[in-house]
Amino acid sequence: MLITVNIDIQELVYDIQNKTYLTGRSRSDGKNYRQVALMQANNDDENLNQIMRSIGNALAKVKAELSEVLNSNAVKGDNALKVDATSVPLLLQMPDNFNSAATDSIIAAIHQYIVAFVTSEWFMITNKTDTEDYKRLAETSLEMLRESLCKRKKPSRFPDLENRDPESTPVES
Repeated sequence: MLITVNIDIQELVYDIQNKTYLTGRSRSDGKNYRQVALMQANNDDENLNQIMRSIGNALAKVKAELSEVLNSNAVKGDNALKVDATSVPLLLQMPDNFNSAATDSIIAAIHQYIVAFVTSEWFMITNKTDTEDYKRLAETSLEMLRESLCKRKKPSRFPDLENRDPESTPVES
């Protein structure tokens, strides 16, 4: 069973910027306005370059986690910053008994992992006190990904008969 997971880079960037904005706003005490402003990611070149580099690092980790099921023909790579990328498709070759109901969990876990990983790297630079919380969130998301990849369907005694017409020939035992 082939599953295509499309990672939308703009959704990741927005989610990262929103989390850093909300975290910064919640840390405001009315006097630390500069610190709050610096921890809130934006689209300035240096901010976006850091975010995109961290997204690349997180994607590399996700691909390593998915290596047993990742269907990829790529035999070369580079460390060039992919600022213009809009999406990253991941093709997962899952076993026949994979429970496709877990597909949404896989997609959510990948998204959550990347956002938490990048946010933790961002806060390592701008707000060290929140770094560990986001690292833990990233690890939790990675564990959810691992669990979702292992979801299987219950076996069927007659898998080829699941869609048969009950009025047709009877099943012999």
